[in-house]
Amino acid sequence: MSEHAENGDIEYDADTGIYRTTYDIEAESLSVRVLEAVAAIRNVDPTDLDPLDEYVDPDALNSIFGPTATKAGTHGSLSFAYEGLLVIIHSDGEVELREEV
Repeated sequence: MSEHAENGDIEYDADTGIYRTTYDIEAESLSVRVLEAVAAIRNVDPTDLDPLDEYVDPDALNSIFGPTATKAGTHGSLSFAYEGLLVIIHSDGEVELREEV
């Protein structure tokens, strides 16, 4: 069963314990999207979170998954721990977040 976190664009799958959201690198900053998603899951203001750059370089994150001249054949993912969550970013625009164990 899928439930929604307070932020309507984050879905929670109770069976797997995974939160899912998407990003559009053409329209938003990926690093900001990660902050917003984590804040929504933790039910806090994004400014109350630890600085993201203590865990991952936000500029590098935006650059790695940013727009390129051609997206053909590009795929991959990157994961890092942040605020007790494992954050997994996929090049297809999906972001998974799950509690660290």
